[in-house]
Amino acid sequence: MKPFPNSTWHWSRTIRPFSQHLSSTCFLQQSSRFTSKRYLHLSTLTQQEKRFLPESELAKYKEYYQGLKSTVNEIPESVASKSPSLRTLHKRLQLPNELTYSTLSRCLTCPSAKLHDKINNPTKGAAFVNTVPTNKYLDNHGLNIMGKNLLSYHVTKSIIQKYPRLPTVVLNAAVNAYISEAVLAHIAKYWGIEVETTSVLSRYLKMEPFEFTLGRLKFFNNSLNSKDGIELITGKNFSETSALAMSVRSIIAAIWAVTEQKDSQAVYRFIDDHIMSRKLDITKMFQFEQPTRELAMLCRREGLEKPVSKLVAESGRLSKSPVFIVHVFSGEETLGEGYGSSLKEAKARAATDALMKWYCYEPLAQQEPVIDPGTVVV
Repeated sequence: MKPFPNSTWHWSRTIRPFSQHLSSTCFLQQSSRFTSKRYLHLSTLTQQEKRFLPESELAKYKEYYQGLKSTVNEIPESVASKSPSLRTLHKRLQLPNELTYSTLSRCLTCPSAKLHDKINNPTKGAAFVNTVPTNKYLDNHGLNIMGKNLLSYHVTKSIIQKYPRLPTVVLNAAVNAYISEAVLAHIAKYWGIEVETTSVLSRYLKMEPFEFTLGRLKFFNNSLNSKDGIELITGKNFSETSALAMSVRSIIAAIWAVTEQKDSQAVYRFIDDHIMSRKLDITKMFQFEQPTRELAMLCRREGLEKPVSKLVAESGRLSKSPVFIVHVFSGEETLGEGYGSSLKEAKARAATDALMKWYCYEPLAQQEPVIDPGTVVV
């Protein structure tokens, strides 16, 4: 017999007749010159074939998937009431009995969980293993909008009632500090809202009941960090922070929907307990560029005497670290006081202190509502 030639074509042509008589577990042991990655071991091919689910198992998986999809799309109360997460969340937040478990589950279903046509036929590399297409009529899109309006109205009203003289810029910053996406997402985590991170296949292998999925937050996600999916991943409604914030707004809207006729103040008490109860230092939001000039304009608008800064005390004027204490007066009334290492710094701090006392004024409960003319134009 002639030795094997170096040509790959002759190599494959010569070996194939002999390979028919070889067992499936043997592999031709030759020198490295004849070893090639193109030829797979027969047992390796068998292992690859075993990775695919049998037809019977695949049929069971399809049945589980369709059942999960039907449950998420319909959210039957009989199934939602069995969810441990929903029952725990309902009890933890002390939600009204009129708010059903199916409605609470709807608050945890974001519209981004509904995959549009472009995502239903994704390009290679995009995967949506944790997402089940949802019914657009049973997501929290409408509840989210209603809850956002309720939060904006009540939080703005509460801040204005407490600080009626706040400038518009500071008022908007204070409202945002209470109901921004990041803050609401933190509140959702504090409530114990869980995000669905388990793939549908893993849920099937564990035979996880459908009610477990109803109790978790569902939104668009992508399990592969592939370049082909960057455009889809960076959508505004696809982040976990946005989804958590939407769930909080939706729960607030659901409370209003079920209690508006019976107790219209119930939702506002809920907002006060969970949103407005957090402490916010409003003084940290001010930043004056020209405090002395702004104070002078404010006194002119309010009909007060022109503010005058006076040095009250000093220490170590000729030393390395002097300290000056300055008070600002309007007539005989002291408006503010400040200190600094220079007269200019102390004067600016005194004017800032006077402005802070004006803007952060809190009226007493028995006083009439205060109507502020508006922001001082410098």
